[in-house]
Amino acid sequence: MTPDWLDKKEYPFESKYIQLEAGKMHYVDEGEGPPIVMIHGTPVWSFLYRNLIKILRKKYRCIAMDMIGFGLSDKPEGWSYKPRAHAVNFEQLMEHLQLTDVTLLVHDFGAPIGFAYAINHPEKVKNIVMLNSWTWSLSKHQTFTGTSKYLVGPLGKFLHSKLNVSALTLINELFEGEEKMPEPIRQHYVNALGNPDDQVGKLACARELIGITRWYDELWKERNKIQNIPTLILWGERDKLIKIEALQCWKKFFHECYVIPFEDSGHFLQEENAEEIASYVSNFVKEENKKRELMHH
Repeated sequence: MTPDWLDKKEYPFESKYIQLEAGKMHYVDEGEGPPIVMIHGTPVWSFLYRNLIKILRKKYRCIAMDMIGFGLSDKPEGWSYKPRAHAVNFEQLMEHLQLTDVTLLVHDFGAPIGFAYAINHPEKVKNIVMLNSWTWSLSKHQTFTGTSKYLVGPLGKFLHSKLNVSALTLINELFEGEEKMPEPIRQHYVNALGNPDDQVGKLACARELIGITRWYDELWKERNKIQNIPTLILWGERDKLIKIEALQCWKKFFHECYVIPFEDSGHFLQEENAEEIASYVSNFVKEENKKRELMHH
């Protein structure tokens, strides 16, 4: 099952699969301890979390899936790819794993998918860790015209402007400024999209952003169910896609949140700052556990 291009030294995890209606979904499940579930965004996959998992699996159970259409998961032609459908798949994986006391770690377009789960099962989600993610179309400073009203947020606009370029170009532009990224690593993102010469319009990441405003509206109305979950926000301040205003919105959204800015990093903190992120996450989970124990005594 493992493709030839995957470097097992770089990504030394056992591949697991769950059979869903849409196809086979790939995930990794490493280590033991309190579960940390990592949700990727566009157009990446669980590979983005590899260095975090290597560190955190010593004390935690780390789970990271590839959404259908991404990474090592199936890429079915006729499937919906709307975030609502990804959220249903994630729900099925969580049901399959039967986890409790979960720390959800979300990034980018993974945020609404994780939050949809948390809204449905607030009793199972103990902590949230959020990396650069956009606020939904409901943050007032985004107005849409014509076709772009279906494309949510800056990522949508960015992808829309790239529909006719190749997957390779898309990856290079998204990771622009990541000069330190070695070519073999970049190739893992390119190859995971399927055919690197395919135009972006054919990729899961471009198809998934259409017509989701209503779903976001539904989530937004239910947000009070998750606003009290303790949240750690790690934010790369040089993000070209997501403006700092989004961070201000998230600060207002969560009642108890800690923000750690990374001044010199961009959208993909997991590539640049895995060690720091791992220690922040680990300390945060430990502190929250201590607080809960004190409250119960």
